[in-house]
Amino acid sequence: MKIGFITTYFYPHIGGAENNCFYLSRELAKIHEVHVFTSHKGQHKYHESIEGIHIHRSREIFRFGYYAAFYPGMLLQVLNTKLDVLHVHSYGFLWHDIIVSIKKIFNPKLKLVITPHGPFMALDNYPFHARVYRNIVNFIEYPVNNIYDIIFQVNPFQKEWLVNHGFQENKIKYLPNGISKELFEKIDNSDFTKKYKLRNKIVMSFIGRLQRYKGVDQAIRVLNKLPQNVVLFVLGSGEDKERLVKLVSDSRLNNRVFFLNGNNILRNKLLKSSDVLIFPSKWEAFGIVILEAMAFGKAIISTMTEGGKFLVEDGKNGFLFNFGNLTELEEKLNLVINNRKLRDKIRINNIKKSKEFLWENIVNELERSYAELK
Repeated sequence: MKIGFITTYFYPHIGGAENNCFYLSRELAKIHEVHVFTSHKGQHKYHESIEGIHIHRSREIFRFGYYAAFYPGMLLQVLNTKLDVLHVHSYGFLWHDIIVSIKKIFNPKLKLVITPHGPFMALDNYPFHARVYRNIVNFIEYPVNNIYDIIFQVNPFQKEWLVNHGFQENKIKYLPNGISKELFEKIDNSDFTKKYKLRNKIVMSFIGRLQRYKGVDQAIRVLNKLPQNVVLFVLGSGEDKERLVKLVSDSRLNNRVFFLNGNNILRNKLLKSSDVLIFPSKWEAFGIVILEAMAFGKAIISTMTEGGKFLVEDGKNGFLFNFGNLTELEEKLNLVINNRKLRDKIRINNIKKSKEFLWENIVNELERSYAELK
């Protein structure tokens, strides 16, 4: 089978949709011909093969924010590649809609699949001009969403908004994000614990893009109210980092909050060294990092996002709190921090639960769905 993926960013860029696309394409490439069409970002090659995946990157003419982007080369690349299935990742990219529509005109037998991951501009506090833009894009995309043969929801809460945005309910299937079995391999984190003197410390960690809606400032603001042996590691980069660094300095927490940048090796060492993963976003469709932390047996403290409510059951896998409620966050953190037996129980539950989301198993379900389209 010849399979194509469209995604605005791709490996080695890290993110929920990017990771999903990479691991699915990597597993599929073992037995299928897989092409990934994406924008060119950084110093990566325009055309290369990684783990059997044929990657086609197109130079960006412009990008405004995350969604408004134009890389014209992708259209020719998609048109010139023979495909049986074209699978789009994410929703709200008008350029992707144009490409898919034109490809379908020239190849009517092509099967179209989409994983929206989440609604377009999901937050509720955008300025007026951004809300107008969102309404225009949703209006344009509503009829386009009708052309897909399969729509994958990554959690069971997404069907309602998918239908409201023009996707056909009878074509919606459930296919979650996943994790690699490599996470269960033995990892040596001794150098990490020694470097940061973590003996007798309780380690909280946040891993992800540093954007305001991610809510990392909440973890920083409650830290002074937690025991002095509690430290916070923030692994990631983004536009909100400068504000967060200043908040740490103003709060006199420089010896308790550590900002990191690094690859998957550093991420795994941090997760193994952690006691609690904090996931304080205002909105998330899933949150692969929650599963990654579960694979290491770590307790999860998450906001009540779609992903948080799907993956975390209070007291069993961790705890949920309402975004912006610092008192509630402090209470839930103390429940975990001050109860070693509870952390041990959560560790067993989370390792078991995380094994239900291995990419190998998810790809098998994806292949069956593709095969049904023939």
